[in-house]
Amino acid sequence: MTPTGPAKTEEAVLLRDAAEPSVRRISWLAVGVSLVTTALGLVWGVDFALSIAAGGLLALVHFSALRWMVDRVAQPSPTRGTRLALLGFGLRYALLGAALYVIFAVWKANVVAVSLGLSAPVAAIFFEWGFEAFEGRARS
Repeated sequence: MTPTGPAKTEEAVLLRDAAEPSVRRISWLAVGVSLVTTALGLVWGVDFALSIAAGGLLALVHFSALRWMVDRVAQPSPTRGTRLALLGFGLRYALLGAALYVIFAVWKANVVAVSLGLSAPVAAIFFEWGFEAFEGRARS
C-alpha cells in the first residue's frame, strides 16, 4: 500500500531535495561538455564548432525544459501547472523538431557536429554517474 496525505508529500519533497545536487551538477557538466567540444571543434573549422554549439544549446534548453516539466508533474497535489506541464511534453518535442529543421535545412549545419552537441547532457550524466560511484566508494 502506498502512503497518502502528508507522508507522501514529505517523501516526495525529500526525494526531490536529495536529487537536486546531482541534477544541478549534470546541468553544469553539460554546459562544460558543450563548451569543451565546441572549442575542440574549432580544429575542424568555425562552421563545425558553431554546429556543435547549436546542438549543445538546443540540448541544454531541452534538458532544462524537461527538468522543469518533471518537477511540475511530480508535485504532490494536482495543480494547473501539472496539466500545463503534461501539455508541454508534446509541445517540447514539436519545438525540438522545428529547431532541428531550422538547424539542418536553413543553416545547413553539419549533422555530426550537431549530434556531438546534442549528446552533451548524455556525457554529463555519465560523468555524474562516475562521480557518484567514486563518491560512494570513498564513503565505504
